[in-house]
Amino acid sequence: MKVSIKSPKQGGLQLKHKAFVLVGMMRSGSNFLERQLNLLADVRCHGELFNPAFVGLSHEVGAKFLGYTRENIELRNADDLGFLRAIDAGSDRDVFGLRLFLDHSPAITAQLLYDRSVTKVVLSRNLLEAFVSLATAQETGVWLTTEAAKKKSPQVKVNISKLVTFALRQSLYYNDILTILHRTNQKFLQIDYTEIKELKRLNEIAELIGSKHRFTTVTEPIQKQSPEPIEERVEDFPKLMDELRKRQIARWLR
Repeated sequence: MKVSIKSPKQGGLQLKHKAFVLVGMMRSGSNFLERQLNLLADVRCHGELFNPAFVGLSHEVGAKFLGYTRENIELRNADDLGFLRAIDAGSDRDVFGLRLFLDHSPAITAQLLYDRSVTKVVLSRNLLEAFVSLATAQETGVWLTTEAAKKKSPQVKVNISKLVTFALRQSLYYNDILTILHRTNQKFLQIDYTEIKELKRLNEIAELIGSKHRFTTVTEPIQKQSPEPIEERVEDFPKLMDELRKRQIARWLR
């Protein structure tokens, strides 16, 4: 299978700490896992360090860390590999991690994925659920919340073309990720959105990334923004499903 993420010309990253990446997509539960993993005393999980629009430092270290700020993407982009090594070298805990998405730095994505010393946790979610959640966040302006939903989420109208493009791009990205990990014979853990609050699965992640600690309970640092079933969150849901059936892709998105 052809992959678009090519092996980097440079060698390994040579990071000082045990390192891991949460490979996922928007609305795949990565925010929840980032904050959950930071409850482990020896884990420092950052967010989207290589988001093209901002520097996703862990919320626990604040908007500024080691001279880097959330807003100063130019400083990061001037030497993205140097930035990664600096964040690693200055980590306050033994295990260091970050979240990695489709639109993040291609060069760093390749470096992280092909480096066998970096542990991979692959987050997945039903693509229709993820798309609707993303559309809801864009419409309401609420991207995460620490409180349980107090009112019913607004219905969103799904643009079929945008949904199909989203699903195709994410599917190709995940194909690249899994193909690379299998070809390079790397050990990784794949976890679905529906499993991120299971104590057993959280402890599997803790063990895999090299933490000495384990969870005894599951906290709720982030609440689900739209707890209603998807049929209630989409405007004219039956029509949407009819359109997906016409395109013969309904079974991949439900």
